[in-house]
Amino acid sequence: MKSLIAIAAILFGFASMSNAQFKKGEVELSLSGSLGSMTNKYTTTSTGGKWSNSESNNYLFVSVMPGYYLVDGLSVEPEIGFLAVQHSEPAEYFLFNLSYTYLIPDTREALYARAGYGIANSVEMPYFSGAIGKFSDKLNVGVINLGAGVKFLLTNSVALRTELNYRTHTWSNSVDYGYGSYSSDQTMSNFGLLIGFSILL
Repeated sequence: MKSLIAIAAILFGFASMSNAQFKKGEVELSLSGSLGSMTNKYTTTSTGGKWSNSESNNYLFVSVMPGYYLVDGLSVEPEIGFLAVQHSEPAEYFLFNLSYTYLIPDTREALYARAGYGIANSVEMPYFSGAIGKFSDKLNVGVINLGAGVKFLLTNSVALRTELNYRTHTWSNSVDYGYGSYSSDQTMSNFGLLIGFSILL
């Protein structure tokens, strides 16, 4: 734990001394995440009676985005995300985003927008009080990612990110059985707020 704190302090100190401004050739390392719990409640009623149950599970969602500026303001931003839900196997997703950042003159705020596509083996919903963990051994969930937000520069190179984010997850399932088969196509969309930090190198 002490070594992680030391590494974070070194990165923060290095970033504070530099003067990155979303220019060509610069690197932006971003981190966002969510920690919470979800509760599922359900009631079943039948001729024989009525049953109720409630289950709570904790979850942790972490997303890492190393970005590289191809030209001033325009960056490629791969995104790697991990989702751990209690009583479920950890899941992951991989996205490729393009992002554009515009530094507002004479301020410490920058507007940005990003869009991308990727694959996953889960459906993650950190914006609401719910999350669906790993449900496939294959990366067979398609993910469309759209986001827009503001980066608030705390120092010349450390920024707080706030983003309105929209994601669509699409997957198909098919099962063969004795006398036929079953298939389904499903889409789940979610919209919410992401909060994180960026270090500009």
